[in-house]
Amino acid sequence: MAYASAPDSLPRQHDRFPLINRRNIHPSRYTQSLISEALRVGMIPIELVDDIQMQVRGVLEDHLRQARREHARAEKTAGDEDVINVPSVDEALARSMLDSIFYSLDTYLRGFHDPLYAINALQGMAVDEMFRAGQKMIKSMICESVALHVQAKKTRITTDNAAYNVTLDEEIHAYLGGYRYQRAGHEVVLPLTYPLSDDVRAAHGIHRLHEYLSRLVTENRFAALFEPEEKALLLASYAKQHRTTTQEMHVNLYDVIVRNALGAAILGKYPGILVLTEEEIAHLTEGLHRKTTRELEHMAADAIRTLIADLHPEPSVAAYVGGHAKRFVTELLRARDAADASLLFVPSDPQMLFMQ
Repeated sequence: MAYASAPDSLPRQHDRFPLINRRNIHPSRYTQSLISEALRVGMIPIELVDDIQMQVRGVLEDHLRQARREHARAEKTAGDEDVINVPSVDEALARSMLDSIFYSLDTYLRGFHDPLYAINALQGMAVDEMFRAGQKMIKSMICESVALHVQAKKTRITTDNAAYNVTLDEEIHAYLGGYRYQRAGHEVVLPLTYPLSDDVRAAHGIHRLHEYLSRLVTENRFAALFEPEEKALLLASYAKQHRTTTQEMHVNLYDVIVRNALGAAILGKYPGILVLTEEEIAHLTEGLHRKTTRELEHMAADAIRTLIADLHPEPSVAAYVGGHAKRFVTELLRARDAADASLLFVPSDPQMLFMQ
């Protein structure tokens, strides 16, 4: 992804920057919340805010004029039954275009990775210039998303799971093919059927799909550390445990795999072995009994360290696994309180490996 370059100089009011409350700057409406916060602490004058608003209106009007011309050309070739009222088109387009303009501005200003430099850009650049720069960055993210989609398909988990395959083979392609970044770049990616281990609903437009694909590729690469036969048996056992089929189950496959790998590590086994027997699950249940939260935190951290040390995943995959430590502790607590480790780990019959 392309990033915005830092300006040569900082604003004169940079001494007021420590007053900025970063919690008031929201990623989903970055430009507007950044302007409000900079105005609040006195880094920018109200006159600049008014000027930015006027420039945004100018960009919007340019896009609406172009849309009217396109609509007029379409009217000439359409039958009476196909003619749409121009004012209604303008109203709908204006709302979408305004959101899309701010989406492009957000993309550009967030590229600085520092509100101080983003505020400096607001002071020294025209809105149209920032808008066009943001559009270029969005186009770059589209290209990167296409490449990530290719990687996701190359690293895919071999499974008959419908949610996983439909999302990978149909839904992502459909979204990329229909994404209109010029006028609707802000539109949220429709809910994809296959769930990730981590939700990405906070992001919008191509940012959301880009993040989804990045995480999916990481999850696929983690799954590639294990033997296909063990993964197939584990997923079949999970489906049986939950009274469904591998095709119909709606679950993140990475979650199922990583939990059993960590369960093996807790038992002192090689974490590359995903098969846990009923007896081992019972042993895990007993091992969780009366463990304090602090002890479970240490247990989770040790298991993750062991998994990374033994399986040697690439750094991005190792960081992804490590990032789930807190959630794994929460899951261990739930299993401990229910006195049932099968809520977290999946039992399998190792003899089934020789019958596949």
